[in-house]
Amino acid sequence: MMKLLKNIRTYWFIKVDPKRLALLRIATGCFSLWYLLSRFDMLQKMAGSDMETFRPTGVLGWMDQPLMPEVFLGITVALIALNIAYIIGWKFRFTGPVFAIGALLYFTYRNSWSMLYHNRNALILHIVILGLVASADALSWDSWKRGKNKMKPRGAHWQYGWPIQLICAVTVGSYFLSGVAKLAGDLAWEWANGTAMRSQVAVDALRKEVLGSEAGPLFNLIFEHTWLFLIMGILTFLLELGAPLAMVKRKWGMVWAVFTWMMHWGIFFIMGIRFRYQMSGLLFLSFFDIEKVLTRKKKISQMGEGPEKSTDTSVVLFDGVCSMCNSWVRFILKREKYAMYQFASLQSETGKRLLEAYGLSEQLSSIVLIHNGKVYQKSDAVLQICKNLKKPWSWSKMLWVVPKMLRDRVYDYAAANRYNWFGKQEQCELPDAPVRIRFLDSQNR
Repeated sequence: MMKLLKNIRTYWFIKVDPKRLALLRIATGCFSLWYLLSRFDMLQKMAGSDMETFRPTGVLGWMDQPLMPEVFLGITVALIALNIAYIIGWKFRFTGPVFAIGALLYFTYRNSWSMLYHNRNALILHIVILGLVASADALSWDSWKRGKNKMKPRGAHWQYGWPIQLICAVTVGSYFLSGVAKLAGDLAWEWANGTAMRSQVAVDALRKEVLGSEAGPLFNLIFEHTWLFLIMGILTFLLELGAPLAMVKRKWGMVWAVFTWMMHWGIFFIMGIRFRYQMSGLLFLSFFDIEKVLTRKKKISQMGEGPEKSTDTSVVLFDGVCSMCNSWVRFILKREKYAMYQFASLQSETGKRLLEAYGLSEQLSSIVLIHNGKVYQKSDAVLQICKNLKKPWSWSKMLWVVPKMLRDRVYDYAAANRYNWFGKQEQCELPDAPVRIRFLDSQNR
């Protein structure tokens, strides 16, 4: 029994920085505020719809008639005000729970008209959790006031860990229930072999054509390839029925989150259906250490009067005649935090010597980064370079959780078509001084 309690404590009550919980509060609050503002007119029109379409559901199942449109308008304005207070963390002990319960009731009322919008259920459950816990102990008006009163800022604590674990469990549970619902339905395992999915995609495309809209961008391209639907059906079942595995190990959770996010983008490109909270990635933030995007690297001492420079030794080798590669180098120079990179084209004598020194074949299809004696190629090189770029480009480091094989497949496809897409130039471009000194090629000219 003691061992079980210890395992529960270790798993659920992990110590977490309050900033991670605060960022989840801000992310969910910003999304719900965007929804309320962008759908304001539509929501008021809904409230004045024919009473026959009103079918109260969930916690509002007791209602026998809808609210007056004027009352609903006042509730919407009040909820928007509470939403703003939730985002900034103002008097959160009061506004947090009130907004959480208010959002639950409001969106349940929205679902009581004409149809259920299940794609927003996870958002509301996240808000309910965050509104009822200490998610404003950092990055909030309340924490700023405590700082002004010279109160010690709160550090990592278990009270910030269990709500995040609960949010992850809610997210995972929603996908698992979706998979179970497919199995319990009439089509059952036909979802796994892709037959049901292909039929659903076809019906959706036909409905859109009848109504005068367009099918998904990739519908015509993939519909004839039934084997693709088999693969997609299997992957969908793996992501849904296998969702609980995301709670076993943190890395498994991150990988599952990335692939599930990609699944929603696939749904959009095939069927044109937008699950905005899911597609934005905000649904999956709880699986990542998002507070780390706020940490700043220690300031590097200046060298002379030039830009700040790291003590690390890093050389970027690139295809000097590829227009895309030259643009990538200019992109790095414009957005780097510290001047830590030197550059050389793969065609140059310097580039060839470095390739030979590190035992690399003389090929031009991969960007190469040599960082402190370690060699990175293809997508690994790109992501490693992005670590030294300014925000938001440095956030791309989260793509490390995507399997290398998949990342490199995308990279290889772009590399194989780079000349067709972006063209070639006769020689490598060299920038103006003082940046030119960082190009090893220029030292031989």
